[in-house]
Amino acid sequence: MSTLSVIARREIRLALRNRGVLITAFIFAIWFPVMTALGIAAAAGGDAAAVAGGIAAITLPVGVFMGYIFCSDAFLREKRDGTIETLLCAPVSLQRLWEGKALGVVVPAYLTTLLAAAVSMGAASALADAPIAAEPLLLLHLAAVVPVWIAAAAGLIGAAQLALGMRENQILGFAFIFGFIFLIGGLQAVLSGGSGISATAEAVLAVVGLAFLALARFIAGKVTKERIVRTIP
Repeated sequence: MSTLSVIARREIRLALRNRGVLITAFIFAIWFPVMTALGIAAAAGGDAAAVAGGIAAITLPVGVFMGYIFCSDAFLREKRDGTIETLLCAPVSLQRLWEGKALGVVVPAYLTTLLAAAVSMGAASALADAPIAAEPLLLLHLAAVVPVWIAAAAGLIGAAQLALGMRENQILGFAFIFGFIFLIGGLQAVLSGGSGISATAEAVLAVVGLAFLALARFIAGKVTKERIVRTIP
């Protein structure tokens, strides 16, 4: 078993044991998308493409926010309780440690985002009486674009949480998440070309997400163990 999978499995187990994080994730994954999807379905008037576009528009910010929620458990937790020092002494590079933790965040964040999408599609389908799940661009959005943005958000936020102190993280955490959400909303508004899903918009979102993921990897590569130790409270 590779070092990456060992670290990722550990983070996933810890995430599934944290009831507070799970409750927050499930509440946000169900309540917010459903309320929004019902409004979209009511305004779309049975147009499946328009409803699918609305669901795609809300699932991406939900996925990014899920990445933020699970990052707080994977990265900040060990700074607060001091166990990060033990991990830094392990025979594993800091880059691989960041990769494993980020992957351990992406898996539960993506699963809860898929839950949010499924519940939203079910609620919107019931109201709009349209086969929303059959929209191919929506399925592509959920299968390709959403996980890329979750990975980018988890990677960037995780790298920042490793490099910054606790006070700085409290300030910049919300700046990161709302910056991502506003950027997503702006790109979708400019590129969608209407109320439905645009192939061009999906392609651009995928490229931008990959660029942020590459940026996260670059930033994580600049973080040193000494820097992390100096930020432990």
